[in-house]
Amino acid sequence: MVSALRTLEDYVTAMATRNDDADLQRQLLDKERDLMMAAQIGKDLLDKNAELSRQNERITEEYTQKLEVS
Repeated sequence: MVSALRTLEDYVTAMATRNDDADLQRQLLDKERDLMMAAQIGKDLLDKNAELSRQNERITEEYTQKLEVS
């Protein structure tokens, strides 16, 4: 996830300095790269969400077991 954040920082910097007068082919390539970046970020977020959900379930189970023992 850290590498994705670093890549995101690089992407934002590139977007800020991008020349809007680039030729059409370059703009299309930029859009394709933007789409791929968005897809990767979305995948990373889904993976992180799944990991957090598993952690939440594990913690809930542990807490429930402790309550039952008490």
